[in-house]
Parts: sequence; C-alpha cells; structure tokens
Amino acid sequence: MILEKMHLLPVGQENSEWKKLLLEFFAQFISPHTRRSYSNDLEHFFYFLKEFYPSHSHPHSLEKIHILAYREWLIKLEQAPKTIARKISSLSSLFAFLTEKGVMEYNLTESIKRPKQTVKTPTQDLNDEQVQNLLAELQKATGPSALLHQAIILTLFTTGMRVGELVALRRKHFLKHQNHYLLQLRAKGGKELTKLLHPVAVAAIEAYLFSRPQDMHPEDFLFTPTRNPVDGNLEKSLDPKSVAYMIKEWCKRAGIHQRISPHSARATYIGSALEQGHDLYKVSKDVGHSSVKTTEEYNKRARQLKDSPIYHLGFLKEKENK
Repeated sequence: MILEKMHLLPVGQENSEWKKLLLEFFAQFISPHTRRSYSNDLEHFFYFLKEFYPSHSHPHSLEKIHILAYREWLIKLEQAPKTIARKISSLSSLFAFLTEKGVMEYNLTESIKRPKQTVKTPTQDLNDEQVQNLLAELQKATGPSALLHQAIILTLFTTGMRVGELVALRRKHFLKHQNHYLLQLRAKGGKELTKLLHPVAVAAIEAYLFSRPQDMHPEDFLFTPTRNPVDGNLEKSLDPKSVAYMIKEWCKRAGIHQRISPHSARATYIGSALEQGHDLYKVSKDVGHSSVKTTEEYNKRARQLKDSPIYHLGFLKEKENK
C-alpha cells in the first residue's frame, strides 16, 4: 500500500489527519500505475524538503521559492524536461487538492514555468519491413510460451495500446460484437476505449485462450505468465518488464537491433496508420491521446528527407520543353 511508504509523510507530520488527507488524495486515481507514479514523484519532493528545507516540511509552510528551488535542483540532477514537468504536475495535483481542503491558501505551482518537453531520444518505431520480419520470426515460436508471445506481440502492434493497458486486460474485456472482436480497456487518464481487433490478432488470442483453462472467470486476467519461479502462482497479471523483455528478444531474433521497447509497438502502429493516409484526428482518438499534437509527434515517417522543400525550389526546376 502506498501510505506504507512513510517517506510520503512530511517530517513530524506522521499523524492520522495527514494520513487521511493522503488516502483521500490517492483514492482519486483508479489506476495502480498512476498511484505509484504520483507516490514516487511526491516522495522525491519530500526528500528534497527534508534535505534542504527541513523547517518547511509541511505544505502549509511552503512558498513559491521552495518550488522554484526544487525545479532548479531537478535541472542540476539533469532530469529530462518531460520528467521535471511531470514532477511539477504531480505537485500541482496535490497542492490543488490541499487548497480545496483548506490546508494551503493557493496552489504554489500555478505560475511556475515548466521546461519544454522535448524528447532527446524518441521512441524507435519499426518500419513495415521490420514488422513483417518480426511476425515471420514469431511464427517459428515453439514451446509453452509461444502462444502467449504471439498473442501479446500481435495485440500490441495491431492496436497501439500501452503495455500498462494490455497487462490490465481481463477475460471479460475480450468481446465479440456482431462479426467483430473488440477489446475494452481503461486508457491513461481513466478514459474508456474500445479497440477493434485485426483478424490476425483475434486468431492469436483465441489460440492462446484455447491453451488456458476453459472455465476462465470473466475477472481472470486475459494474459498471464507461463511460469513463476517465485511462488508458482500463474493466475496473475503479466509484469510489464516481462513484456519488454519478450519484445526485445523477438526483435533480436528478427535481426532488429535498434533500441526497442513495448512503446515501440505503439509508435509503429501510429506511424504506419498515418503513413497510409489515415486521418490524424481519428488515429489520435483511436490510441487515446488527449491532443492531436501528441499523435503528430509520432509521425516521423512522414518527415522524410525526400520531402524537404529543397527539392521543390522553383528557380532550380528544369525548364519544360515547349
């Protein structure tokens, strides 16, 4: 449980009232992943206070200068701009909650400028030929994990869903409507999404489910580990790290040696859809982005060197034969 991390409690404030506030704050978030993310960010901030401003350990004693100092400290630690912005946003959520509860007079982060979120190392997507090679290699899979690996990788690459969304899927979320198969999932920010499944993904999922107990309960996780050397329990959700390892290993077998992660499947799905001329807004809604600007960042395939204006300068074009 998050509140078992006493680092979240400001120095000298390990009392029931503060615990009650934190419990209510974290109860707002449905996703366990979101709760962990906020917990880690806030723990980091309280650590900063303990180290540099121990006399200002409670939010009601803070001033804007402390938030600015925290931001500068993160910059000195060479944290990525996106990470710094996220940590400030986590503080903003907590301060907004505490302001509403009357613990703070106002949200100290409201006028704090956040670093521009530039991505130094963008997610590496795969081109169509690489995906074809990966899927061809995947067809050679044998052994007890083969059907799971095929179902996982095909689902990620043909839906563009996040790995956190995939591991949270339960049997009840795999549905058939008329002649179509669907996945219902809770996306980032609590949004409900319905993903249409490609027939190749449907075939892989059904083959995998056929290998599972036929009396699966609707609340059982859709994808579960095939082995667990720790306690032997297989009726649990997959670890996202296991999915990441799975994808990296199969990419290596397919001769793909660039930096690959589960998010590469999402980037590949978006990039391929946009390259084929699909509407940006529809793709953005399909993958659960809150802004088309976020989707546009994945559109690396359209920004090819051959499309540079340098090849279309009118004064360098050859004269047409009259």
